[in-house]
Amino acid sequence: MASASSFEEREFKQLQRHPHYYLSGGDVQFLVENQLFRVHRYFFERESCVFRDQIHLPLTPRGSCDGDEEPVAIVLDVTAVAFEKLLGIFYNPKYSLFDWTVADWTIVLELTQQWEFNEVRNLAIRELDKLTEIPLIERIALYQRFKVDQDLLLPLYGKLCSRPEALNEEESEAIGMKTTVLIFRAREHLRAQASDSGMSPLPSGLDVSDVHHTLRKLLDTTPISPTDQAASSKKGKQPDRTGYGAPVKNSNGRTGRPVGPSSPRK
Repeated sequence: MASASSFEEREFKQLQRHPHYYLSGGDVQFLVENQLFRVHRYFFERESCVFRDQIHLPLTPRGSCDGDEEPVAIVLDVTAVAFEKLLGIFYNPKYSLFDWTVADWTIVLELTQQWEFNEVRNLAIRELDKLTEIPLIERIALYQRFKVDQDLLLPLYGKLCSRPEALNEEESEAIGMKTTVLIFRAREHLRAQASDSGMSPLPSGLDVSDVHHTLRKLLDTTPISPTDQAASSKKGKQPDRTGYGAPVKNSNGRTGRPVGPSSPRK
């Protein structure tokens, strides 16, 4: 029967230095699965408060085969592929240019959320914004999952309010009940009545500034943005006293306001 020490020795021999991220000038070492990463602590100290205390560890008295002191390895409970992706940001040979997929940036967001790499998280969100191939519902669900700032979600909600089709069951499940109710309420306030075809296009008197204004009111967030306010002023609209947008023409040609929560129904 093998001894505990021989078992540990055998396990240690199975460890492999990562082919790209075991750097001779590195001063912090990570063990991820069976891969040893040796990189620069500077990035982790600068970017993550979670790592700042962990990497201030003493060096082992044992020297490496190269004659250099080997730092104690910090064990990380993530996959080697995911950790490679994070390091790919710090050691990107193309600097600020990335040709990554949605899945790549999702991995980065997971790690930055776990380890509080706030600036790297902001980078990942900016890069995701550039990927136009992400379907609208998928993007909203992704941003909600990682608690992206509501200012980035608002225009996406506005697209759901502006399109003729209402949310279907699958879409409602993807974005959650709270957001679904918000979208349906906003659509109700923005439309006088649905068309006979079952579609519900925005009335011709409304534009994106009206949609954002209504969403902000329903979300009970900050007042209307200067951009939306300026857009409304250019069109000659009077300030809205109801909080649900300017008067619009219904499909029957009569002028009125979308029905609000407190508006009496006749």
